[in-house]
Amino acid sequence: MTASVAPSLYQLPLWVLLEKQVGLSRGWESIHWQVAELSAQPIDHPEARAMTLQLYKGDRAAYRFNLSSQAPKLFVICEAREENQVPHLLTVCQDEAADYMDAGQPVLDIPLPEAIQAWVEAFMAHHGEWVDPREANRRLREADPQPRQQPGGCG
Repeated sequence: MTASVAPSLYQLPLWVLLEKQVGLSRGWESIHWQVAELSAQPIDHPEARAMTLQLYKGDRAAYRFNLSSQAPKLFVICEAREENQVPHLLTVCQDEAADYMDAGQPVLDIPLPEAIQAWVEAFMAHHGEWVDPREANRRLREADPQPRQQPGGCG
């Protein structure tokens, strides 16, 4: 993706830089990747990637779940290339991140920056909260104290 995407209600251009951490774990070399920098402005580093965070109306319940958690996250889905991790996709949808993890792709996460959290909240306010119609019907049935009569019967 390119940095030429203009910010909108659905898309937010961001730049991501990953950092490789090498350490020892029980005497063995261990490699750990982390997000070194996330910015709305270009990052002056040859390995920084221009990316776009995209929101979808169908994922509103997952966004709300993330925003309502004690520690909302931004997920960076990566592609493993040789000895490097390359950022491939940004998401605030935990379900999507879990799908990539289940498929064996590396997923990094960072605390969701307040500016991005406000942007997601604006998206949610514009489109409204998504309610699963099956869940709404179940709540209505549970709230109805009167048993329903069967048609043509006596109750």
